[in-house]
Amino acid sequence: MALAGTCLVLAGPPANPAERTALEQVALARARTAMLAQLGPLPMGQGSLQEWLREDVDLDRAVRFWARTWPQQGRFRWYSDGVCEVDVRVTPEDLRAGLQPLLSEYPLASERRGVDEERLRSIARAWPVLWATGAAGESGPLRSPNPSGWEDVTRDGLELARAAATADAVYALLDEVSRLKISNARRLRDFLASGSNVREATRAALARSASVRVRFEPDQVAVAEASIDMRTLLGILTEVCAAHPERGEYQAADFREMALLAERETLTARGLAPPPQAETLRTRYRLIEYDAPAWSHTTARAVGRAEVTLAEAEEDVRLEAARLDGIDQLRRALDALEVRPNVTLRSILGYHTELKGDLALLLGSARVMGTPVRRADGVLEVRVELPLRRAWEIVRRVMEIEEVEPSAGTGTTGA
Repeated sequence: MALAGTCLVLAGPPANPAERTALEQVALARARTAMLAQLGPLPMGQGSLQEWLREDVDLDRAVRFWARTWPQQGRFRWYSDGVCEVDVRVTPEDLRAGLQPLLSEYPLASERRGVDEERLRSIARAWPVLWATGAAGESGPLRSPNPSGWEDVTRDGLELARAAATADAVYALLDEVSRLKISNARRLRDFLASGSNVREATRAALARSASVRVRFEPDQVAVAEASIDMRTLLGILTEVCAAHPERGEYQAADFREMALLAERETLTARGLAPPPQAETLRTRYRLIEYDAPAWSHTTARAVGRAEVTLAEAEEDVRLEAARLDGIDQLRRALDALEVRPNVTLRSILGYHTELKGDLALLLGSARVMGTPVRRADGVLEVRVELPLRRAWEIVRRVMEIEEVEPSAGTGTTGA
């Protein structure tokens, strides 16, 4: 069927501050998740960064927790259709600085992939500046009883994520326990490694006795925090030791000495887990945009320049002048884009001036890529880029919408 002359209705940003904040958190979380996916293929020793992370589950967990602390780049962008966008930017230096401490913390994984600090510095020089964008609010205000960011996850998916995160937290707690000193020469990992039955008995006791709190974070990651006090841990180890007398080289006195050397009353560890993909609610059909222009899947690029007349200005002033020059070039490039044959974006704006504010907001988010180049004549140059998908989403609001029955071969995808 066809609905001639139908246009999208603009919802606008939510008026409720709490709802607005929730959408901003979801957008930032999605940007971080998208950025983490971009890091995986980067070269890292003998293979990729993702292959290095697969060498050790604790290493993978550490990087994922670090990724969840990346700050946003610039302000949240609220468009008139109620969509919130935000960017995350990671430079090669940021990434190298974040990964370098992990080389010594997880030496076996680094050794297996042939990575050390010198090799990491060399590899990092070839990494690009990475940007990722997260968006929230495409379906209007959040009305689901689920936590923010989990609106499309079933109740079973929530519980499965809770259970998986709890198990991961207990595993991480066991690893934290293994680092405790029994003496100045030995650590508790020696006791746990004395037999698989000893390690499993300790893990099972931790799972029964540890206190666990689970949070469902906006990036669709369940984060569990497991903690146990030293007195309870001392009792667990003493019981495990007594239940396995064949490990005669360890005595209850060893664990009492451990408790004294620890000089802390509580051990804490965190685990995380996403929901199973099978528990994500799905639409029956995917959206088919048979009339989307080819440029909607591309990125516009320009080189902005700060002229010699600004040679005496502060560095940040020159960089901003060059960026604004690049944005001005991008604006002219957007004006010339053809939305339909012989119909440019500029001509559409002549009839629909209400779109100008959103396009100006989009242009302001143009990304500075790479490092500035200082030419011999004193001109400063910077490369700027702008993904054009959002430009099409802004313009298509005033286009005629047609709904058609999907073909029999159309598959389902996530919402």
